[in-house]
Amino acid sequence: MAASEPNSGPQGASTDDASPPDRGSLISAPAGAAIPSTTTVPQADDTSSGISRVLSRTFESLRNRQFLFLWFGMMAGMSGTQMQFFARGVLVFDITDENFLLTGVVGVGFGPAMLIGSIVAPVLSMRVEGRLMIQMVQAGQVILAASIATLLLTDTLIWQHMLIASVIQGGLFSFMMPVRQVMIPKMVGRELMSNAMSLNAAAMSLTAMAAPAIGGVLYWQLGPEGVYIVVAALNVVAVLVTGMIGKFPPNPNAPRRSVLASWIEGFRHVSTRKTLMQVMIFSGVAALLTMPFRMMLPPIAIDLYDASEVETGILVGVVGVGSLIGALGIANLRSGQKRGMILLMTSVASGVAFVLFSSLPIYWVGIILMIPVGFAEVGRFALGQALSMELTDDEHRAHVASLFMMSFSVVALGMLPLGIAMELVGAQASMMGLGVILLVSSVLFMGTMRGLRRMG
Repeated sequence: MAASEPNSGPQGASTDDASPPDRGSLISAPAGAAIPSTTTVPQADDTSSGISRVLSRTFESLRNRQFLFLWFGMMAGMSGTQMQFFARGVLVFDITDENFLLTGVVGVGFGPAMLIGSIVAPVLSMRVEGRLMIQMVQAGQVILAASIATLLLTDTLIWQHMLIASVIQGGLFSFMMPVRQVMIPKMVGRELMSNAMSLNAAAMSLTAMAAPAIGGVLYWQLGPEGVYIVVAALNVVAVLVTGMIGKFPPNPNAPRRSVLASWIEGFRHVSTRKTLMQVMIFSGVAALLTMPFRMMLPPIAIDLYDASEVETGILVGVVGVGSLIGALGIANLRSGQKRGMILLMTSVASGVAFVLFSSLPIYWVGIILMIPVGFAEVGRFALGQALSMELTDDEHRAHVASLFMMSFSVVALGMLPLGIAMELVGAQASMMGLGVILLVSSVLFMGTMRGLRRMG
C-alpha cells in the first residue's frame, strides 16, 4: 500500500552510536508512489532443512518483486561496466605503447567527474522520480559504449577519447548510487537492509567474476569494438528491466534545500554520529589503498606475468569469485554479529594478500590470492554501505550514499600515484609498498575506532 512518508524533521545533534531515531518501517513511500509489491517479506519456514533456511535467509530480499527487478537491472548494467573496465585497461595500455602513467591518467578521469556529480546527486535524487533517474544513467552508458565502438570501427580512436569516456562515466556513476540507496530501504525495510545491500554487492561480484573473463575472450576473438558493442547491448537490457519497477516519486515532505545547504546538513548529520563517521573514514581510506589495484589489475598482470588477454580476464574474474563468496556470507549477517570487527578485518586481509602477491610473482599463486582480495573488497563495500545506511535516517540517506560514492572518486585519484610508482619501480615493488601501508593503517584503525570495532 502507499502512504505518506513521515517527515523526520530536524534531528538534534547527538553522539549516540545506536540506530537513528526514525525506527518506523521504511517500506512506506510518498503519496502517489506506484509501489505495488512493497510488502513485508515472510520469514522462512522453521520446519525447513538447515540448507533451505540458509538459502532462504541469504536471498530473502529477492522475494520482493521491486527489489528483484532492480537487482536484475543492476546486474545487466554492471556486466557491461565490468567488461568495459577490463577492455579499457587493456586497450589504453596497448594504444599508449604499454605506458602505466597514461593508463593511470585515463583511470583518474573517472574520479573528478564522480566527485563533482556526487555533490549534486543527493539533491536531485530527492527531487526526481527514482526509476527514471536510474534509466537515464543506463541510457547514458548505452550511448557512451556505442560511441567508443564507432570510433574503434572507424579506426579513429585515440587515448584522449578514452579519457573523455572515463570522465563521462564517472559523472554518470555518481547519480546511480544515491537514488538506488534511497529506493532499496523503501523496498525491503530496515530489517532486510543489510541483506539487500549484500545481495546488491553479490550481483556486482558475480558480474566481476564472469564479465572480465567473457570480455577477455571477446577481446581476443572480436577485438575491443566487439566488447563495446556487447556493453551497449547489456545496458539496453538494463534499461528495459529497470522499467518493470514501479515509480518512486520524490517525498513531497522532504526539505527543499540548495545544494550547499543540503551538504552542510549532510555533513552535520555525519559529524554528530561518531560510529557513522568511523565507518565513512575507514571505507574511504580502505578504498583509496585497495581499489586502485583492482582498476589497474590488467596492466599489472601483463607486466608481472606477461599474461595474455584471456589470462588477464581470468585473473580479474577470480577476484569476482572471492567477492561473490564474501557477499553471500555477508548477506547472512544480522544485527549483533560483530559486523564492525568484520569490516575492519577486510583491510587486514587485503594487506596480507598484496604482500604475498608481490612476494610470489607466479601466475597460479596470483589466481589463488585474488580470492581473499575479492572477499575483502566486497566486505568493505557491502558491509560498510549497510552499516552506514542503518546509522542514517531517511532524510540524510542520499547524502551518506553520495559520500560512499565519493570514495570511488578517491579510488580513481589513487590510481595516478600507483601508476607513477609502477612506472618508476615496477608493479612488484609498488604492490609490496601498498600492502605494507595497508597493514600499518589497519593496525591504526583497530586501535582507534573503538565504536566501529564494537558494533554488532
